Amino acid sequence: MLEPVKKVLKIIDDNNLWKEGIILIGSWCFFLYQKYFGVRKYPFKTQDIDLLIKTPYRGKKKVSLVDIFEPLGFHHSFKADGSIYLWNPELKIEFLVPERGRGTDKAISIRELSIRAIPLRFLDIILDEPITVEDEGVAISIPNPAAFCLHKLLISQRRMKKDKKIKDMEQALYVSEVLKLEEIDKLYSTFPKKWKIRIKKSLEDAKLLFPLLNDLIDKLSFILQNLDNTKT
Repeated sequence: MLEPVKKVLKIIDDNNLWKEGIILIGSWCFFLYQKYFGVRKYPFKTQDIDLLIKTPYRGKKKVSLVDIFEPLGFHHSFKADGSIYLWNPELKIEFLVPERGRGTDKAISIRELSIRAIPLRFLDIILDEPITVEDEGVAISIPNPAAFCLHKLLISQRRMKKDKKIKDMEQALYVSEVLKLEEIDKLYSTFPKKWKIRIKKSLEDAKLLFPLLNDLIDKLSFILQNLDNTKT
């Protein structure tokens, strides 16, 4: 892991924020799947660190995320929706929360952390039973791989940019290779029919985009179809 990224994650660990409901998501989470779970290598280059915050936030103490990252040279700025992000010449840190109800186009204030986070649909999925890995002495909370996989397939149908859609699908497929049937079933069985249809549509699209991965796609499609059949 890049040293600047490791320093960010260590500060979160030192402040016990993983235990308070912060989870590392996005490409750096996928990197840890590659490193510790045997997920096949997938080249990526990103300066973004995405942190998901469980809401309502129930941290036991108030910690300013703006202040604790200042020693690493991070500054804070605002997006048009009012959300706060941190940046330095090497990295950008964004804060996300699950979008609930009818949704909103405005940032969500988390006063205990002195930030305003971006609400996004379906992030509740990856809050389901997160796991902890230890990387070079730093404990890091990440989504369980089954949640990561199904979430990526679901949101890929909402992507407007093709490159992001492709990345979502590829990462989901690579993670699916290391999953056990019961891990998929435990989460997939809780999804509404509409979500399941979107996931299957993503797999259909993936067959056209990744012909070399068709065996893997067919295997996952077969598993999901069988799970649906056993529930009817």
